[in-house]
Amino acid sequence: MMHINHLPHPTKCFCQIPSETIRKWIIERYIKNRSTIDLLGSVSDPMDKEAISAVALLDADDSLLLQMMGDVDLPHHHILHCREQAKKLIEELRKENC
Repeated sequence: MMHINHLPHPTKCFCQIPSETIRKWIIERYIKNRSTIDLLGSVSDPMDKEAISAVALLDADDSLLLQMMGDVDLPHHHILHCREQAKKLIEELRKENC
């Protein structure tokens, strides 16, 4: 099984990934409950792989998130804020799909 440290490291913040792309992978991961490994195995497009890797970090603690997003050229507080916005999207989508 692939450990989170072996995931491709994102180079873009959540806000830099097109909203329809991040939304698609949040739905697949958190609404349809597909595993990150399954999702990564289902795509070949590097942008999709990066988006899936970013989505996989939504539940990571702050230090792991910031370590994995070390190649993102934005301040830590920005990345943490954008993660919170993505988490809010998960909650909205869960409410819509209940």
